[in-house]
Amino acid sequence: MSWNDYPSVEEIHRQFDWEEFSRRHLDWDPGERLNIAHEVVDRHARDPQKVALFCISREGKEEKYTYRELKKLTSQFANVLRELGIKKGDAVARLLPRIPEAYITLFGTWKAGAIDVPLYTAFGPEAIEYRVQDSGAKLLITDAENRDKWVGTRESLPEVNVLVTSRDRSSGMRRGDLSFWSEMDKVSREFATVETSSEDIAILQYTSGTTGLPKGTAIPHKGIITVLPYPKYLLDVKDDDMFWGYADPAWVYGSLTVGSTLLCLGHSLLVDEGRLEAKRWYEIMERWEVTNFSAAPTSYRTILAAGEDLPKHYQLKVERFTSGGEFLNAEAMLWFERNLGVPIADQYGITEVGMLLGNYPGMKLKPGSMGKPFPGFEIKIMDEEGNEAAPNQTGLIVAKKNPYFLSTNYWKQPEKWNESFIKDQWFNTGDLAAKDEDGYFYFKGRSDDLMSISGYRVGPAEVEGSLMEHPAVSEAAVIGKPDPIRGEIIKAFIVLKSGFQPSDRLAGEIQESVKQRLSKHSFPRQIEFLSELPKTASGKIMRRELRKRL
Repeated sequence: MSWNDYPSVEEIHRQFDWEEFSRRHLDWDPGERLNIAHEVVDRHARDPQKVALFCISREGKEEKYTYRELKKLTSQFANVLRELGIKKGDAVARLLPRIPEAYITLFGTWKAGAIDVPLYTAFGPEAIEYRVQDSGAKLLITDAENRDKWVGTRESLPEVNVLVTSRDRSSGMRRGDLSFWSEMDKVSREFATVETSSEDIAILQYTSGTTGLPKGTAIPHKGIITVLPYPKYLLDVKDDDMFWGYADPAWVYGSLTVGSTLLCLGHSLLVDEGRLEAKRWYEIMERWEVTNFSAAPTSYRTILAAGEDLPKHYQLKVERFTSGGEFLNAEAMLWFERNLGVPIADQYGITEVGMLLGNYPGMKLKPGSMGKPFPGFEIKIMDEEGNEAAPNQTGLIVAKKNPYFLSTNYWKQPEKWNESFIKDQWFNTGDLAAKDEDGYFYFKGRSDDLMSISGYRVGPAEVEGSLMEHPAVSEAAVIGKPDPIRGEIIKAFIVLKSGFQPSDRLAGEIQESVKQRLSKHSFPRQIEFLSELPKTASGKIMRRELRKRL
């Protein structure tokens, strides 16, 4: 299909209807019942040869899982949950890297009617404990490498069972733990998928805010409908494509947007456990003949930073690059077009609502633009009072309320959810943008203090709270500092307690303490010691004054 054969964005919006799209692409009638596990696994298992997952280990070992095999494995895990007393509506925490078990447990949890609580493997014990405790999870499934992050929390949450998987099926366990594969071997491979409703919660995804601890974003099973148009209209995944979405299933973009949606439509997922390094990326792209690739801009900038010589040594067959999760600079987009023959089509979304903007196939790309609105959504640029901005005027990206938002509420915090709307009709993303005369949106930054670190949004409160736990720290404030690879890095400004002196060694100790307790991706990579922090008359930290120091 040539670019001229694609329908216009206006034509797509004119013809799009949520109910008609759902009926056409789902097996069950969402008005009566809807379970994501049935839609992404079970219904495709009729074909014994159809492959769901192509998995690559860190060492390069390759495995494949057909839909039929995945159905049996997820049914086993649903039976394990039942044996452990997990019922419909119970929460199951998942702390796993990009390995097959991450998908087996994710889909198996849904199959049992339980709620998935995804945990990023870069999290430290504090971040994990908070999310497990707040969600009320009754089970933590993890692997041998991440098991130790649960050390020290057993006393505070004694009712949480721990299920451990490992390469040799036995290592990494502690007293009282259960072996994932041993438990799997005990149960049947047959399980009748629980008939959940479209409104039953499927995922509790914790997202950072500017104040307080992260909030649990409650995503129901109908969330699959919200993002299902994405691979069809924005990713442009075709039947004969080899698709690779380099996204961690600990986040909605990996579990749903470039994960479950592809399986729902009967495609295969390429899953690589390894870190994204330029040479490995080129090798996988060539070896697997990847034609469609999607990742956060940080990944693209990592490949770009490796230089223009590497592309000359590989024969790639890629036809489409897409990005999402953070700002994509025009230089990266043009570098890929110049060196690999295909530009990056930037996309924009938010956990609470879904994908909101994108560069459609066949649409003229404008460097630096996030494209135009997603089908089924009305997106505008407004000020905080709800006044629409003029063309090229910076304002807030807002999405008009509709029944197909990805989320319906914040877990146990409905007042926070209601506060997210302008005039009770427009969800305030907190992101600033401008729209030109042709309807293209351009990202301008944040209206608050949230930071975007390698595509992950990090709120200052959690980081500052972890910094304050160090015995030398009296006060702390963090801001995002622009970075050519990660988009932003965290910079901390610290006031020390009496008796402590600033030094590189102390800064390193403070950094390591946050990294170990909180997260490997949200620790301050730079620390500056101050005698006092700039504050308002009421004592509130003035982060805008700290930004001026950059």
